[in-house]
Formats: sequence, C-alpha cells, structure tokens
Amino acid sequence: MTVAVTLPRTMDEITADWLTAALAGKYPGTEVTSLFVGTIVHGSATKIRLLLTYNDAGHMYRLPATMFAKGNFEAASGPDMAACARSEAIFYRDLAPQVEEWLNVPKCYFAGVDGETGDAFLLLEDLLARNVSFGFALRPVNAETAKQTVGMLARFHAKYWDAPGIVRREITAGARLVTDTWMLEPNFSQCAALPRFDLVAPELRDRERFQRAAYRLWDLNAEGPHCLLLGDLHLGNMFFDADGSPGFLDMQGDTRGCWAHDFTEFLMTALAVDDRRKLERPLLEHYLDQLRVHGVEVLSFDQAWLQYRRNTLWVATAAVCPVSSQHEPVCTAYTERAMTAVMDLGALALLE
Repeated sequence: MTVAVTLPRTMDEITADWLTAALAGKYPGTEVTSLFVGTIVHGSATKIRLLLTYNDAGHMYRLPATMFAKGNFEAASGPDMAACARSEAIFYRDLAPQVEEWLNVPKCYFAGVDGETGDAFLLLEDLLARNVSFGFALRPVNAETAKQTVGMLARFHAKYWDAPGIVRREITAGARLVTDTWMLEPNFSQCAALPRFDLVAPELRDRERFQRAAYRLWDLNAEGPHCLLLGDLHLGNMFFDADGSPGFLDMQGDTRGCWAHDFTEFLMTALAVDDRRKLERPLLEHYLDQLRVHGVEVLSFDQAWLQYRRNTLWVATAAVCPVSSQHEPVCTAYTERAMTAVMDLGALALLE
C-alpha cells in the first residue's frame, strides 16, 4: 500500500516532473517533456485529460499522447468516495495484470495508494483515443453484446470465486449503507414526488416495506456463495469498442459478495424490458456454463434463478437514487426496467 512518489492532492500538483516520477517505476528512463491539461470532468472523482510529449524512452515504450488522470479532488468527496478510489487503484495495481488479457478495462499506466493518508491516484488510458462508445441508459444493448458481457463477467467471477487471498469490502455492508441513505427522509419523499415514482410497484411505495425487503435481500446474499464483484455494473459504467466488444469502465465498486449482484444489475440496466424477458433465462444458462468452463460448478439453474429474482429488488432502488447522483432520465429508465422485473418475477414475495 506504499507508493514511490507523493500523490498529488490538488490538480496543480500534476506537473510534467511529477508525471515523470510516477511513470518511472513502470517505464524506466521515461521523461515527460511537456504537459497540457485538457478536459476536466467533475463527478464522484475528478478525471483530467492530459496531453503529453516524451523523450525517446517514453516513445520506445509507446506511451500515448493522451491519458486520463483520476483522483479525489472534489470538495464533496468524503470517506466513502475515498474508499472507492482506493479500491479501484488496488484493482489496477494488483488484479488488472492478472486479467488484462481477457477483461476489457482501460490500460493503467500508474496506480498509487498512499498507506498513510489513504489517498489514491490513477493514470489511465484515454478511451476516446480508442474510439469507443460509452454506455448510456437510454441505449439498451442487443442480445449478442449481452451474451459477451455475461461471459466476460462469469470468467472474472470464476477467477476469484471464494478466493481466500483476495481481501475486499463486503457488498452487504456497502449495500446496507446505500439502503439507509436512500431510504431515509427527506430523500425518499423527494424521489416519490418525481415522475419516476409512477413506475414503482404500489407495494414498494411504502418506505418501510421497501427497506425491510432490501435488508432481507442483504441477509440472504450474505449467505453466499461469494466471489469478487465489479460492484456497480450498470450500463453507464461500460464502454464498447468499435467492433461492439464490451468493456468495464469504473472499477471503484469491486468488492466481495453474491454473484447475482453484478449479473442482475447488468441485465436490469442494459436490456430493454421485452429483451430482458426473452433473454434472462438463456443468459443465466450461459453465465452458469461459463462458470463451469472456468472451474466453478456450485450453482444449479434453480438456485441461480432464485438469487437472480431476489436481486432485482436491489436494482429497483434506482427509484430512490438521490437526484444529485444520477440524471433523472437515467433513474427513470433503470426504475422502469427493474420495477417491471420485480413484478414479473415476484421478487417482493420471495423477500417477505
């Protein structure tokens, strides 16, 4: 958890000299000879597009002319966001090298975690230069893309299925925190006054009943089996290469928990309602087949189907996602897809 260079605490500290020192560990002899700061994207983390030139060593390593710096420079970033940033940096530092041949994630040039301050910082591939398209809630994916995504997800889950050496936050604790935060007043009432709430199942318009069902879900998911999760696998955290190949954009949520947390969130957010109804069983069968291909055979279809049905309720909490966290059209689209699945699949009855 140590770094060879002091991590920048403000954007002004990202200089050519600092970048030279950061890149030296992985690319010895590289010198950043000039730096221009391009687009800055503010959000739960700050993402800064850097335009760079290098000495001959940097060119020898084929370092790119642009990359994105990612750090917690937002005034509103608190302990939760800092923990997510550390988790993402550890993923890129420790796990990405093990899976980079088949897990489509941005290339990482530097991942730093400061063991004393808890700060984290990343230098990542500029996906715009790869000419990718980014996932968006209002553009559901097709059947082939869904199958590719589920297959890649199964391979990732299988690699870290009950892996004793992988220490991560438990999804149950984080999900309970989200449930507490989103279900409490005044947030619940604020969301209930929005158009998206017209799509909420009548039974779940009762705040206490919704919250009890969510708590029951976390208790059931805590029983396992567990694997390493991506943790926040909604369509907005994905990208797609020019040939349509799916990739995972945001690794801040990686954590341990029930496999169905990832699988269900992807299906509920990425597929239109009619496509989800047609494809959910074949996609679950494909996921289980791919688990078996990669050495994991612990779930029958009936067991997996039950866990999938339950976890639709987690995605349905999009209905009470704070207005500061997602744009309203995104929350509305996710609420419609997930709430329809909750009703189609009888999730509430399973949790009561």
